[in-house]
Amino acid sequence: MRSVIFVAGLVLASGAASAGVVSLSLTNGNGGGGAFNTTQFTISNNSDGGVALTGASFTAGNTQFLFDQLYLSEELFTGGNGTQTALLTTGDRTDDNSGPDSFAYGFTNFTPGVSFRGQWDIDNDNGDFNADARLVMFNNGAAPNAIATFTFSDGSSLVYEFPDLAEQDNYTLVIPSPGVLGLLGMGGLVAMRRRR
Repeated sequence: MRSVIFVAGLVLASGAASAGVVSLSLTNGNGGGGAFNTTQFTISNNSDGGVALTGASFTAGNTQFLFDQLYLSEELFTGGNGTQTALLTTGDRTDDNSGPDSFAYGFTNFTPGVSFRGQWDIDNDNGDFNADARLVMFNNGAAPNAIATFTFSDGSSLVYEFPDLAEQDNYTLVIPSPGVLGLLGMGGLVAMRRRR
C-alpha cells in the first residue's frame, strides 16, 4: 500500500501498520509572508515495506504558469548511505522567466528512511515573477489544480490532484492509498487516484 502525506513543519505518523508512506513538506521559500513564488519541499520515504521511491513529478494545472527554476543548490539527501541520486529529468535550472509547466525527478536508492530536499520557483508565462504558488498549486479556479505523481520500485504509482485550500505558508494534506482510508480517518482526503 502507498500513501502520500503532504506535511509542513511536522512529521505526521500514519496509524496504518505495514503501509508504505511518502511524506512531502511544502513551505514558503521566502521565509513566510509576502510572495510565495518559491516553494521549499522535502520528500521522505517512510515505507516499512522496503519499497524505494523511483520518481516524483509536479505539473501546474494552469498552463499560464511555469516552473522557472529548480535550485540545484537546495537539493540534498539526508538519512541515506551516500549512494542516493536525484536526476532532474524534466525542468529548468536557470532563472530566466521561462520553463516548462512541469518538473520531474528520477531517484536511485531512495529507500525507506531517506529524505530529499529541493526548491522550485513558479512564475507567470508572461515573465511576471510575482506568481503566488498557492494560487497555482491549490486554487486555480476554472483551471485544474496541480498534479503530483510518485512512482515506486514495485511498479506502482500514486497520482494526486491538489485540492482548493485557503492560503497559508505551510500545508498538511494526507493522501492515503485506498486500503488505508478508513484507518487514517482524517479530513481533507480528496481527489485521490491510484494507477498501476
